[in-house]
Amino acid sequence: MHVFTGLLIAAGLGLTSGLKLGSRWDNQTRVAYTLSNDPSGSNILALEVSGSDGTVSSPTLTPTQGNGLLGLNAPGSSAGPDGLFGQGAVAVLDNYLFVVNPGSHTLSLFVIYPWDPLRPKLLGQPADTLGDFPMSVDYSVSLKQACVLNGGAKAGVACFQVDFHSGLSAADELRPLSAGFNATTPPTGPPLTTSDIVFNPSSSALFATVKGNAGATPTPGYIYAWPVDKHEKVSKIPVISSPPTLIMDFSIDFLGSDNSALLTDPSFGGSIISISFDLKVTDEHHTTITNQGAACWGAYSARFDSAYVVDSGHPNITILDPSSGAIKGVIQYENSAKGGFDTAIDRDWMYVLTGDSGVVVIELGNDGGKQVQHFELTGQGPQGNWQGMAVWPQH
Repeated sequence: MHVFTGLLIAAGLGLTSGLKLGSRWDNQTRVAYTLSNDPSGSNILALEVSGSDGTVSSPTLTPTQGNGLLGLNAPGSSAGPDGLFGQGAVAVLDNYLFVVNPGSHTLSLFVIYPWDPLRPKLLGQPADTLGDFPMSVDYSVSLKQACVLNGGAKAGVACFQVDFHSGLSAADELRPLSAGFNATTPPTGPPLTTSDIVFNPSSSALFATVKGNAGATPTPGYIYAWPVDKHEKVSKIPVISSPPTLIMDFSIDFLGSDNSALLTDPSFGGSIISISFDLKVTDEHHTTITNQGAACWGAYSARFDSAYVVDSGHPNITILDPSSGAIKGVIQYENSAKGGFDTAIDRDWMYVLTGDSGVVVIELGNDGGKQVQHFELTGQGPQGNWQGMAVWPQH
């Protein structure tokens, strides 16, 4: 029985790697995940995604076995929907789901079983992130490593080996943030806080973004890049870039290759950045988005050859050409959503976490996109605390 169960699990975990690129319509169960970030005990919320029209339904909660925590705005009040000041609180790759627990300083790892993806199973116990206020996480399938960005008083990057049998185990010690970074737990922001962490497409480097300050005398932010050596170890010594035109470095989304990415910056809009072979970053195409409120979150679709900048201050999404940075169009959705935050794209649909504690579903197209659903999360967790958005499977 144990042998059969193990084979069944192994087959399930390897299922997505053998799937072909999904068409617009398919009958495979698909799920969107977001995090309640509840200080009294967080939950992952799973939403079933329709294979035919992309809409979501069937909300299902699973405890993370960790606690949430919200950052503070400058006056000292809770930051609410922007409570982690960044992107990537939830990550899904292969059949693994990763979520941060900023109030417990831990990272939770779940297995997504294809026969029951609405109920991911916690693998082992949440792991100490070696720092304070973990707020963003990414996973490299080829390296079998997850790395998390801590943004509190003990700030830095911690990496973990990921194993189906043993769960998460620290790969080494914390990589502290230099460049004068200084924060509290919880941090006060958004200026001068951590933002995002992501592996590049080849998993040859790990990147993290840190905001500067767009005050009377603007100070640029920082982009950290840790190379991965031939032994598949993430370096402890980063390459640090601080282009003077990038101030509030927020989300970073690679555009299909290692040398180009979308970087959002609420001080002006979005930039297509160029990454050299030695991991130095330059501001290649600087795009000012007029009348934007807070252009903080980003996403990329190879299918539509478009980069998307999501504004938490207005109910619109600006579409950029990933090669030139030129504005291709704007997607509007309903005003009652109160702006957009973490975002994920699956096939022809975009899933946007909104300021009114909801999820707006956008049907994308070559000519832009249109709203097809506004799903309210009322009653599923604390209003205004939701963080992160990811869709399984990733094809």
